[in-house]
Amino acid sequence: MGRPTKEQDRALFMAEFLRRLRAAAPGQRVYMRVGDVFKDADVVDLDAWQAARRTDARRKDGRGTDHGE
Repeated sequence: MGRPTKEQDRALFMAEFLRRLRAAAPGQRVYMRVGDVFKDADVVDLDAWQAARRTDARRKDGRGTDHGE
């Protein structure tokens, strides 16, 4: 059998992480080497994402745009 795909690597990583997390005592930290498991993950600008959510929430709330309120 050949080398696992990136998707298989991620699935194995998450399975092992969850196994260790379940085995850990309450409050105990679980450390794992990440390597390049999340190398292809999307990078998101958190500030822009939060601003978009606030704007969307205002629209749904009927308040419209923020005018310094």
